[in-house]
Amino acid sequence: MDKVNYITKRVLSLIPVFLGVTLVVFLMIRLSPGDPITAMIPPQARTPETIERLTQRLGLDDPLPVQYYNWVTDAITLDLGRSYSQDRPVTAVISAHIWPTLQISLVAFFVSILIVLPLGVLSGVYKDSWIDQVSRILAFTGISIPSFWLGLMVIMFGALFWNRWFGYTLIPAGGYISPLESITGWLWHVLPPGIVLGVGFSAITMRLTRSSMVEAMQEDYVRTARSKGAKEQVVIVVHALRNALIPVITVAGLQIGYLLNGAVVVEEVFAWPGVGRLLFQSVQQQDMPLIQGLVLLFASVFVLMNLIVDLLYTVLDPRIEYE
Repeated sequence: MDKVNYITKRVLSLIPVFLGVTLVVFLMIRLSPGDPITAMIPPQARTPETIERLTQRLGLDDPLPVQYYNWVTDAITLDLGRSYSQDRPVTAVISAHIWPTLQISLVAFFVSILIVLPLGVLSGVYKDSWIDQVSRILAFTGISIPSFWLGLMVIMFGALFWNRWFGYTLIPAGGYISPLESITGWLWHVLPPGIVLGVGFSAITMRLTRSSMVEAMQEDYVRTARSKGAKEQVVIVVHALRNALIPVITVAGLQIGYLLNGAVVVEEVFAWPGVGRLLFQSVQQQDMPLIQGLVLLFASVFVLMNLIVDLLYTVLDPRIEYE
């Protein structure tokens, strides 16, 4: 019963958070410099009459509170307006691009797990060893390298230089193939941007995993488990790692938003047709409804991830009680 009450309270608390997010998104877009009306009309057709008619048709001549109310009430029913640049519903445009972003995000997540867990746990267990030193170097390198630069280097060496050296490309220079068309072709195209995105995601998480493991290995319950004759693998995985993952999950949940933010750059570099590249193009075209819908999507992911992280706490540590 306490669990149900806690989940209900947390879900209800999201309502004012979402309203605050919609207000910030709306004001940020409406008060930003630039005029989307003039961007939509060709220069030869820009007359005061055509600008006024288009402004009235889009409802941009209404007061800001009225515009905000109309947008929020429509957004509740997933009606985010109509894209200026594509002349399609914003929901349909985002739906067509969100699946490719989910693909590279999942690949990036699994790549980061393959990096974070082995190196983070080993460097924490064998503190100040050569494994710890190597993981530190890799972590600091991953944090320091911008994702767009790493993506460009991967394309240059894997596609351009590799083709000159060996007569074939190791990876494609960009593009997208659906997994429904060809699994091999999809993997060939999704792995480069997914790995580039996962490297940056794993750097911070790996350092936190290492710090949490160092602290957990010094706790009394670890010494007690060893004194009872538990195998070292059981002590590390069952006792130390499970408790060390609590702060890691907190940061990792917030870092999920990094996958979306980083996808804006990585998708543009690899010509990947996801929501990140869509946001970049919509900003260039000053497509306000599409920008609002995408920013609202990104902000909603952050909010929902916070909720999921809170609910995962008691799964990892039963000592944490719902209040």
